[in-house]
Amino acid sequence: MSSQTLPPIEAKAEEPQVQAPKERGSVLEIFERLGTVVVPVAVGLYALLYMGFQSVYETFGITPEQAGIDQSTLLGRLIATLILLFLILLPVGGMVVGVGWVLNVITRGWAGRMLDRGRERPWLAATVGALLSGTAYWGLLTLFGVTGTTVTITIAVVALFGYLIPYRLLRRQPSGRAGMRVLISALVGIGMGFVLVGWMTEGAEDVYKNGDSNIVLMLAGFPNQWATVSDGDGKVLTPDDRWLVLGQDGGSYTFYDCGKMATVRRPIEATILTNVVLDPDFSEGGTEKVEDCGYANK
Repeated sequence: MSSQTLPPIEAKAEEPQVQAPKERGSVLEIFERLGTVVVPVAVGLYALLYMGFQSVYETFGITPEQAGIDQSTLLGRLIATLILLFLILLPVGGMVVGVGWVLNVITRGWAGRMLDRGRERPWLAATVGALLSGTAYWGLLTLFGVTGTTVTITIAVVALFGYLIPYRLLRRQPSGRAGMRVLISALVGIGMGFVLVGWMTEGAEDVYKNGDSNIVLMLAGFPNQWATVSDGDGKVLTPDDRWLVLGQDGGSYTFYDCGKMATVRRPIEATILTNVVLDPDFSEGGTEKVEDCGYANK
């Protein structure tokens, strides 16, 4: 019986599976990246704006609660302020992107390639992130009135010695890069919040001294409302002088008497408000000289 030798069976090599390249710039990826930036910035701004409202009412010697500003009212004002800031910052960010796109077109893609190379260099990305984190300390120092070279030196020292090495270590893993992006965004939001708190406090001090508010205080929802105050019989308490209506709480109005530079509380049932004006022009269109508050004590 003859045996037939069969040819050896060669194992068919498996064809390597080619993975489809990850789609860059997809809608989900864009929303994910925006969320890790916008949400921390909004949280930082929200927390600092709450401090700003406390600072504003402390200028008049009261708390927001004593002016009838409860948590729900304050939440509504803060959300409205955040929306206004978003509407202002959104076109600014769009213009930055537009300028970058034009620059990339002019340089025939060289600017985009340099940006990608810079992002791939861990030390360079960590340095940029550390300097951006210094925004929080810049805003804090600005709030306390510290300016000039001292601010620059402080930011550089804090950024390079406090954030550079941790950010470089975070760049090793994708999760670390995402966490770094969240942390930087939160610190930038806190820095912006400190600046807004300073502007709000300056506006409150202007109202306290001469009755004039600023645009930041108006955007924050502070009611710069003035009225002529009379007692229950209709007798004007201070003729030819109006009081700032700070709010009402517990059956009482809270006023700021500009003439005496004093905060006054009066029962609602024994108080009549007339000539109520929001954001008045005390100079009457520039035809009259505005007298600073405290003239009744002179």
